[in-house]
Amino acid sequence: MASRRKFEVPELFPQPKCLETTGGDSDLALDVRLVTSDVSPLQRKAVRSILTAAGVRVVANKKKYVVDARVENASAFTLDDVPEACRKDYYELRITGSEVYIRAPEQEGTVWATHTLAGLFRQLIRGQVLPNLLIRDWPVLPIRGVFVENKWGPDRMSVADWCQVIDEMAAVKLNTIGIGLYGCWGRCRFEGGDRPTEFLMVPVPGHEELKSEHLLRWYSPERDEWKFESYLPAMYEGDFLQEVETYGRERGVRVVPFVNSFGHNTLIPRLMPELSAKDAKGKPTGVGYCINSKETREFVEAFYGSIVERYFPMGTDYFHIQLDEVWPDYPWPDAPTKTGEPWCQCKTCKKNSKEKNFQDYVLWLVDMLVKKGVKKVVMWNDQLTRHMDAFDTDFVKRLKKAGLQDHLVLHWWWYNNDALNDKTRVAIGKKQGVDGWVAPMTCYYNWSTYDYRLPNIDMMMHMCEDEGGVGAVSYAVHDPSHLDHEALLAAYAWESCKGQTMDKVLKRWKNAHFGVDARNYTQATDNILAAVREPLYGICLQYQYSYVGKDPNGWPRFFPEEALKRLEGQPADSKVIERLQACVKLAQDADALLLKMLDNEGLIDAEKGCLKSLRGEALRIHAIAGLFVWLLELRADLQSGSVKKSQVTACAKARDEYVRLLEQFEHCKPQWVTPAALQALCVSLAFMDQLHGELKSFAGKKKAADIRWSAELPPPPPPVVKEEDEDDNC
Repeated sequence: MASRRKFEVPELFPQPKCLETTGGDSDLALDVRLVTSDVSPLQRKAVRSILTAAGVRVVANKKKYVVDARVENASAFTLDDVPEACRKDYYELRITGSEVYIRAPEQEGTVWATHTLAGLFRQLIRGQVLPNLLIRDWPVLPIRGVFVENKWGPDRMSVADWCQVIDEMAAVKLNTIGIGLYGCWGRCRFEGGDRPTEFLMVPVPGHEELKSEHLLRWYSPERDEWKFESYLPAMYEGDFLQEVETYGRERGVRVVPFVNSFGHNTLIPRLMPELSAKDAKGKPTGVGYCINSKETREFVEAFYGSIVERYFPMGTDYFHIQLDEVWPDYPWPDAPTKTGEPWCQCKTCKKNSKEKNFQDYVLWLVDMLVKKGVKKVVMWNDQLTRHMDAFDTDFVKRLKKAGLQDHLVLHWWWYNNDALNDKTRVAIGKKQGVDGWVAPMTCYYNWSTYDYRLPNIDMMMHMCEDEGGVGAVSYAVHDPSHLDHEALLAAYAWESCKGQTMDKVLKRWKNAHFGVDARNYTQATDNILAAVREPLYGICLQYQYSYVGKDPNGWPRFFPEEALKRLEGQPADSKVIERLQACVKLAQDADALLLKMLDNEGLIDAEKGCLKSLRGEALRIHAIAGLFVWLLELRADLQSGSVKKSQVTACAKARDEYVRLLEQFEHCKPQWVTPAALQALCVSLAFMDQLHGELKSFAGKKKAADIRWSAELPPPPPPVVKEEDEDDNC
């Protein structure tokens, strides 16, 4: 154990509501005996595991050093100052000499208390002397969490990966994880021109044809080979959502299914055209549903009902129906620029306005799910309040008349860092008697770039508390690079926003995790942020060019040619190359700081994962900005019309440097997102190989005009045909 130094009050994150020292120093050890009373087997397992992860050894024969955890009747506690909705999370923790006592009225409280105790033990390991103390603690918001959208990364996560995410969330006392089970983005063709972006994460009973197969191709520097992988989402193939739900209950984290059923819906209506919205001629559009049809409602009821029955055997408090962004999309694999309209034009649907049809569908969905035992149905606000004026008095009256007002929660989303939206306010729903959650953004686009949203979280969480919101569940794809984003949301949701600023909260989090290295963390992340905020760097990112353009010639997009022309089209005084070189320098400096921090042997796994993933961001910036600097200089040199032998050598050198950076990147980001992240980077690698071949072929000739500036990816290998066994030929 490190040399010990004394201090008064421990720094904990999130901070407890009430912490008082009771006199004298504690006498704790890292070998403890765990005693529990009325703690369920699931939570007892969690308590033991949390302590073990903090470096504590739970043994059977310790008489002096004891952790005593008990769940007691609520009448044994003074809860007058605790909001009723938050009493489920309440706990008390007392340290007296060599003994720790945990008391809670509900099972969840024992888990949150143990996370607090784990933070105290980690400080003990760092050589600090803990005072005897008493903690009373509870959150401001009863619902605190992250929605993990179905995208590249989450689709490859194993049970162990999901459990790791739950652990990282629970460590900052987040108690809700939303899991996206179905959603589509037809305009995005990241996997190739014939593949709309569609994710179905669970099987649909009776419909084996409904599946979302994905194809990623990327170069693995470690293996020195191109990888081509056609796969189904791991959760679909393993059908393990119930395992994740069970683990979440163990750790005090509820799992909420998110299932889109109108907007962001191309896979099901394309494969089951009888359910699709119809055009004026009765032809399926491939987008959305005919939401009034008997067939659609029977299918949706069976699909949603099967999710509740299969994966939530203990029941579910919440089911999220999403219903956002109902607008035209591009559903057809063989016609990338052909749009489909989600609003059905059949005779039944045409009888009423879009607003009326939408309201009817929402009411039916809420009623159907409540009858299946769901306590609260959640939906995004935007279609009701921003894209339509459908959240009106008549709609609320219909909710009340049906007895559904208390069963609907509006989830208010807005991701802008600069200002809130006047139609995205919890107060709008509160005025009508409908509860609200807020959805800031805590991480997204991690397969493409570092996405900074801390100011958005700050604004949305203040709005939530000021306007009486009951929950905060961010929109995200989890990445340890953004643990600070989740921590900011968690601190506001547990501690309160009042009297706090974003900078002060984040300073506490950095100090709690990185101590004397907190300044290095700040400098590294500031460098990364400065680079990704450079507009010219943003032009270089491949992912944006995988979207179908809205003009008739909007596909295919040509990369890196389109990006290079945009950079060359900047005003003459823009200093494009100098600004991209500045991004490289920022990334190099960030990388050096993060490498230094990773040398600290006292880091826990979550801290290592955070620093490694941030290092991946620095390496990605270095690779992309550095490559585009070289390409711009090459194109300027080729204006003479001639290709030089020196350019062939320089191309090979630039390619090798790019691969060197990718090799390090491959080991930094979480394994579940690495293939998609490398695919976005390896389009440029394929182009460099192609460019090198053409430069070599044209060297010494006036053939610069013949060089192609758009990458052609290597084709997938032909499918392997297995030879039939001799017995099969008999």
